Amino acid sequence: MYRIAVVDDNETWCFVIQRFLQEKNFTVSTFNNAHEFLAESQKFDLALIDFSIPARRHQRSMDGAEVITQVRRMLRQPPILLLISAYFPEECLQETGQICSEADACLSKNLTLQQILAVIEHLLQQKQDRGVTETTRYSTSGFIK
Repeated sequence: MYRIAVVDDNETWCFVIQRFLQEKNFTVSTFNNAHEFLAESQKFDLALIDFSIPARRHQRSMDGAEVITQVRRMLRQPPILLLISAYFPEECLQETGQICSEADACLSKNLTLQQILAVIEHLLQQKQDRGVTETTRYSTSGFIK
């Protein structure tokens, strides 16, 4: 069973995506704090990381792109890292890759849960097939190298 982390300060979004993914037989943990996720990031196969995560009180702000960069620096074999935001319109997903080139995919929260699931399943299958996290970019029209 794959372990997925959801890193987002929006409790409603966390609840919805967690329940949906659990129904699809994933083990899901949610984090509303980037620093807490960073401390446990090695435990996950995949992480959905919100672009605009507020930082812990009295600490420098860290957005989702910075969290992804930190995980890549910390871990020899990082989980698949997906940057997700309501600010990414579906029609601009390919361009959002420029925001965080280290993300394995950039997703819009405006996608359906089924579309998000399709990306997750594709990337996990790809990781399993290759044994490493060779990245594939995702757009709503499909997967692109």
